[in-house]
Amino acid sequence: MTRSVVVTGLGVVTRDAACLAEFQQLLDRGGSEPDAPKQFDTERFRARRAHATDPDTTRAALYTALSAGRLPPLEEPEIACAGHGLLAALEAIDQAGLASSPRTGMGCAVATTSGGLMDRFSDALDDNRRGDGALVTPASTAQVLSRVFGLSGPVCAFSCACMSSLAALSYAMARITSGDADIMLVGGSDRMREADFAGFNALRAMDRDRCRPFDKTRRGMMIGDGAAMLVIEDEHHARARGARPLVRLEGIGLSLDSHHITSPDSRGLVRAMQQALALTGRRPNEIGYVNCHGTGTPLNDAAEADALNQVFPAGVPRPVVSSTKGATGHLLGTAGAIETVATILALAKGDTPVMATTREPEDIGFRLPVLQSDGRISGEVAMKNSLGFGGLNGSLILERLEMGEP
Repeated sequence: MTRSVVVTGLGVVTRDAACLAEFQQLLDRGGSEPDAPKQFDTERFRARRAHATDPDTTRAALYTALSAGRLPPLEEPEIACAGHGLLAALEAIDQAGLASSPRTGMGCAVATTSGGLMDRFSDALDDNRRGDGALVTPASTAQVLSRVFGLSGPVCAFSCACMSSLAALSYAMARITSGDADIMLVGGSDRMREADFAGFNALRAMDRDRCRPFDKTRRGMMIGDGAAMLVIEDEHHARARGARPLVRLEGIGLSLDSHHITSPDSRGLVRAMQQALALTGRRPNEIGYVNCHGTGTPLNDAAEADALNQVFPAGVPRPVVSSTKGATGHLLGTAGAIETVATILALAKGDTPVMATTREPEDIGFRLPVLQSDGRISGEVAMKNSLGFGGLNGSLILERLEMGEP
């Protein structure tokens, strides 16, 4: 029997949204102004602002969940590397109707930039700081989530730049379609760290003001942190237990452009999109919306626009395209997960989020929702694209489902 994969639960944590409802409101208004992270002093950097969560707010939310008995006791390194993911997973598990259900066969796949590894690096440089002996790696977030929620199915972590979340989704979907698991917790979780902030500053990849995807005046990205988690499962399994599928994940195309570590070649993304279309049997004119990677950097936006024009020919109905990074910031390894959630919400509404920071849109041959009235989606099918340093590309195709649809 062929297995199809559906999404039954979503959870989100960002600087401006502690839950899914707040995230929808954030997207509706086009985001909020970035500011200086509270985790470290940014005065010596060229770009000084970000969409960074407040560590005290995250910690307070975790302790509230602990005191309510919703989480078991956590050690400090677990809070540091997996805090955002734990909060987002709680919401996704609740929405999926699994809060009080056995989860022993459920698997876990998590994307991250560095997990808690950079924290340990900082500890190693500080002679006066006493370590607690805990080993933290990029895999630790997935392991913490599996332990906390009692998951004993397949587990894997992905740290392959900004395409990490689609890689995690691809793995999780494969585990379900192969029969290794009926249900998976999958997504991304990242925390703002000074090393990441410094690195993107050194690349001159960050805008000092706002991220403006596909804008004539764009100057770069604006990084952020947080988490997005999805519960995905075999469709028959979901319907048998009375869950409500939100969307069907039809397929993912993955590619490497083998060109340059920070300068994407559009041919790589073209291959990923064409693979996704071929895998799902979809024609380009069936795609009503494309949520782009859209970092607001000149190189990324130009490569994406070129790839879209190659895959979606002129003269036939074309999808509306947008980027949500102007609203959320670039969540690095978590970007694909939180933007998949944004895509699912857009399909549910039939409208894309407004690109409020894009004031002088480039003519890329596609409708950009710079006004709320520009974002109407035609049809039930969307595509989510992600790119990553090193030439990594991923393209996911999703179909909206109605409650009770067979």
